[in-house]
Amino acid sequence: MKSAKLVYGQSSLGMMEVDLSLKIVSINPAFTDITGYSENDAINKRPDMLSSGKQDNVFYKRMWQAINDEGSWSGELWNKRKDGSIYPELLTIDAVTNEAGKKEGYIAIFSDISMLKKDGVSLGYLAHHDPLTGLPNRFFLSGYLDSAIERASRNSSMLALLFIDLDLFKPVNDSLGHTVGDIVLQKVAKRIVANLRESDTVTRWGGDEFVVVLEGNYPPENFSIVASNIIAALKEPYIIDDNEIYISSSIGISTLADIVSKTPTSELLRNADTAMYQAKKLGGDQYYFYDKKITLVIQQQAYLEGEMRAALEKKEFKLHYQAKFSTANSQMDSVEALIRWDHPVKGLIPPDQFIPIAEKTGLIIPISEWVLETACRQALKWFEEGRPTQVAVNISAIQINKGSLKKDISTILAKIGLPAQLLEIELTESLLIDNVATITSLLEEISQLGVSIAIDDFGTGFSSLSYLTQFPVNKLKIDRCFVQKIQSNTADRRLIKAIVALAHSIDLDVVAEGVESEEQLEYLKKIKCDTVQGYLLAKPCDANELLFS
Repeated sequence: MKSAKLVYGQSSLGMMEVDLSLKIVSINPAFTDITGYSENDAINKRPDMLSSGKQDNVFYKRMWQAINDEGSWSGELWNKRKDGSIYPELLTIDAVTNEAGKKEGYIAIFSDISMLKKDGVSLGYLAHHDPLTGLPNRFFLSGYLDSAIERASRNSSMLALLFIDLDLFKPVNDSLGHTVGDIVLQKVAKRIVANLRESDTVTRWGGDEFVVVLEGNYPPENFSIVASNIIAALKEPYIIDDNEIYISSSIGISTLADIVSKTPTSELLRNADTAMYQAKKLGGDQYYFYDKKITLVIQQQAYLEGEMRAALEKKEFKLHYQAKFSTANSQMDSVEALIRWDHPVKGLIPPDQFIPIAEKTGLIIPISEWVLETACRQALKWFEEGRPTQVAVNISAIQINKGSLKKDISTILAKIGLPAQLLEIELTESLLIDNVATITSLLEEISQLGVSIAIDDFGTGFSSLSYLTQFPVNKLKIDRCFVQKIQSNTADRRLIKAIVALAHSIDLDVVAEGVESEEQLEYLKKIKCDTVQGYLLAKPCDANELLFS
């Protein structure tokens, strides 16, 4: 069960296993995050401890009839957290069977969809928020930071604190009055928020100080990018009552790597505060890391950026293609285009070493345009040779934010003459929820072109189950970390089965990536996963080396 919990921890979906006596036998961390119930609270208890009373007995009778007759049920209901608060959730329950087909229990996967139904402020809003800016306040930060540190430790993820202090703010209050000063603070708060992800947290610490919490999948060098963007945004003039006001900011940055004491929350704040004062001593209008080791990392990344710019000019990038196979007939039905950097000295450099830097520097735009056009030209070549093969291309957040992705795709398709159905774009699930309305509209436009859309790396991002039905997507790609656990634990196999059933229940085809053993392959065929991809079947290779038979 420990292995299963590690897998569960990759997802923001709440999950629990229930035995035939309807007793909870395991939960994942997201279950606790959503409901407030810990393992000690939940294990050996019945799931009806979550019941809100909003559904009657007829509702549950029909739900269980569907589970017993069809093996699964999906729908919305209202449940109750440990603290007594009621919330809406989207829930899928699947009956779990053993190799002989005998029922062993049930697995439930759910997500909190409160944000989709929110129609008012929470009871604790005023106590935890600054009335001037509307941001969470110092009181909120203390509790939130404890939880954030626990999440980062549990998931081995990054966590950084940005302590922001405004330079030259006191003269604004002294010369123009506190009313104008308050307006400036409100505008500062909005500018900081505009330069963060929705998953990041910004609080007003007090006076002209703000604290930002960055957590999740940030690489360390990204902290400096965020700080630089905030500094640049806050330097733009503030026009208030015909007054043109200029201020700057000093930012101190601390990370979990800096922590050595047994009081990480207070030490993280203290370190960021110390770094902020160091930034002020250096003249302000800049950021300063408490951990100087990160400075070396940033310098190394700057060197690689220069090398990448030269690589574009020298045409050192190349595409490899990895075949994907149908489980129905074991035939190759599509490929994924994967970029490689053929460095003249270092040899082939994998994308995880240079794509993050390309995204931060903007180089991802010309690189992605080259990838898209090159992949489409190769797909057309195969099409003209009588071997029509759909090619999948990965899309980054930078391409989305550029605002011309639909135009870029339609222009390239028209320029090359490739049938749209032979192109598929892959987007990570975390990218989808950064701006739901904008992304939905964009994907609908791309879908209307005839281009297929897939959600990549399912289970490793920040989305919840409720978001999947909002987007015009065709496929769901199960991340390799799930597939690799198939052989090690029965619970892991059940989890894969539940994900496949979930996707099929909302009319999505499923691709499992990272297939490396016959046992993994046979199990994926058994549970009717549509497509498989991995080194067992085919490694990425040059287009000329791809086998179509």
